[in-house]
Amino acid sequence: MTTPPAHDAPLSRELAALLARGVADGAFPAASAFVAQAGTPRAVAAAGAAHPETWFDLASLTKPVAVGTLVAQLASEGALDLDAPCAHPSGAGLTVRALLGHTSGLPALDDLPAHLDATLGAWTPGAPETRSVIEARVSALARQADPSRGVVYSDLGYILLGWHLERALGRPLPALVRDRVGFRGHFGGVAPPADPSRYAPTGVCPRRGRRLFGEVNDLNAWALGGVAGHAGLFATAEAVGAWALDLERRTETPGDPLGATLRAFWDPAARPHDAPWVLGWTLPSPGASSAGTRVPLDAIGHLGFTGTSVWIDRRHRLVVVLLTNRVDHGPGSEVGIKAFRPWFHDAVRDLLGLP
Repeated sequence: MTTPPAHDAPLSRELAALLARGVADGAFPAASAFVAQAGTPRAVAAAGAAHPETWFDLASLTKPVAVGTLVAQLASEGALDLDAPCAHPSGAGLTVRALLGHTSGLPALDDLPAHLDATLGAWTPGAPETRSVIEARVSALARQADPSRGVVYSDLGYILLGWHLERALGRPLPALVRDRVGFRGHFGGVAPPADPSRYAPTGVCPRRGRRLFGEVNDLNAWALGGVAGHAGLFATAEAVGAWALDLERRTETPGDPLGATLRAFWDPAARPHDAPWVLGWTLPSPGASSAGTRVPLDAIGHLGFTGTSVWIDRRHRLVVVLLTNRVDHGPGSEVGIKAFRPWFHDAVRDLLGLP
């Protein structure tokens, strides 16, 4: 990915003012945002206890950044059959398409640390024995998966897809995201970083007994050593924006195999059972989208538990990334971010003069 050019300073200041309102209203303590239009970066801003270079825990944005992009790349190269069984034994015959589109029948999640406590007693995040017990647990759940349940948004499915990609390509997920995706972020560790000031905190974790800076918030990803297909990535808003803008540009490039694959993945007609999920991404919920009241229904995006989101409005060639650490406010913080997100996206459209 190329380094974006200088941003529009006045627009960046207006974007910062929008974020500052969220801080003042108590939606989050820190935020950063990126906006691109017509294939060009337009603005980057931050507010509260953050600056544009602050790294945020992306949470479930890891799914489209890491897993979704890698699967699309491999499919576009003819190196991956979406309807073939998962390459990792723990997949128990579940297909890549079912896992990617949340139709595998796997449950939404599982308390892997509690299972490790019951099985091992003492354990170390990311250790080989820990990974082995987790794989056995996920394998048992995969054997019990019932696709007739329809669409169930599943973190476990993306944990499996991360393992599938590692096995299929013979490299660990962090290296694949760095080298194949070209993403300017990193997977978080399971211990405090050398310079915690670079990171937006994500609150006190009762399990770990400390406020988290640069350590993955998600406990299942933590048990896996901070590297998983469903969560674990950290990045700045500009890095997420550069990745999303690259994908948007590819879909606008005639003859680009990856662009063609992404268009197929994002096609609303391909969604299962009229669910909001397409392959690796979500569509806006009519009348109640976090992307605002005016977002076209063929836009695609994704949300993250920590207060993060990315939306691509292909009709207007608009890319909007919003990163916050709303979880640092503790329980109940979802109320503020749910109110802020649609207001923010409508306000961004107003700044740009979009319908």
